[in-house]
Amino acid sequence: MAIGLFIACAGITVLWWRVDPQPLSNLWPEMGGMTLDVFFILIVFALFEHRRNKRQDIARQREVIDDYKRWDHPEAHLRIAGAIRRLNRLGVFALDMAGARLTDFNFARIGVQSLKGSKFYDGRWGERFGDSSVTLNKVSFDHLNCNDVIFSPYNPLSGFGGLAMDFSLFVDCSFVETDLRNSRFNGSEIRWSAPPPATHLEYWDEEDGTPACAQISYGPLYKADLRGASFNGCQFKNADFRDVDNILEADFTGAKGLETAYFDNDEIRLAVLRQTANGSTT
Repeated sequence: MAIGLFIACAGITVLWWRVDPQPLSNLWPEMGGMTLDVFFILIVFALFEHRRNKRQDIARQREVIDDYKRWDHPEAHLRIAGAIRRLNRLGVFALDMAGARLTDFNFARIGVQSLKGSKFYDGRWGERFGDSSVTLNKVSFDHLNCNDVIFSPYNPLSGFGGLAMDFSLFVDCSFVETDLRNSRFNGSEIRWSAPPPATHLEYWDEEDGTPACAQISYGPLYKADLRGASFNGCQFKNADFRDVDNILEADFTGAKGLETAYFDNDEIRLAVLRQTANGSTT
C-alpha cells in the first residue's frame, strides 16, 4: 500500500509539473506534504474500519453463543467453543451465558483460559421467552480465571422458603485450581452425585518400615481460590472443601447441606457452620 501511495503521489506531482512547469525543488515539498496527508487519512480510516470490523465480529460471536447455549448437544458445544475462543482472541472474556444448558463441557480443553466477569444465571425468572435459568452438569472450570463471575446473583424466590433452587443448578462440576475470587453462587444448588472419599491420601510403609503417603485423588475444589467468593443461601450436597485456598474469606451465610461436607480441620468446619447459622441475606 505504501509503494502504491508513493507512486500515486509521484504521478500527480509529474502531471502537475507538466501542466505548470516549475523548478523541481518547489515540487518535492508539495509531493511530500501530499503523501503525508493521504497517508494520515488512510491510517485514520483503517483504524476506524478495524474497530468497526472488530465490533461486528464480537457481535457475531455473541449471537452464536446466544443461539446455541440452550441446546445441550455436542454440535452446540462445538459452536459455542469456537465462538468463545474467537472472543478470547478479540480480548473479550466476559460472556453472557444466562440460560446455558451444558453437559460434559470442559472450558480449558477447548482453549479457554479466562471467563472473568462472565454471567451465568442473571436473576431473571418467569420470562415467557429466553429462559435464563442455568443447568451445568459435569462442566469443568479447572484452571480458569473465574474472577468476578456471576454464577448466580441470588435465588429470586428466596423469600418463599428457598423454593425453586434450580434457577441455577451445578451438578458434578469441577473447579480445580480455579480463581473464584469475588465470584457469586448465591442461591444456587451445588451438588455432587457421589460422597467424597474419606481421604484423598494413600498410606503405606516403606520396606524399611518408614510410613509414607501420597495424594491419589483431588476434590472438585482443589486449590480453588475462594477469597471474596459468595455462596450465600446455596444448597450443597456431597461438598468437599479440603485443600481449598482462603475458604474463611468466603461467605457461606445461610448455606445449607454443609453439615456433612468435608473440610481440612474442625476449626474451619465450625467457622463455616457458624456462618451458615446466620440465615440467608440474599
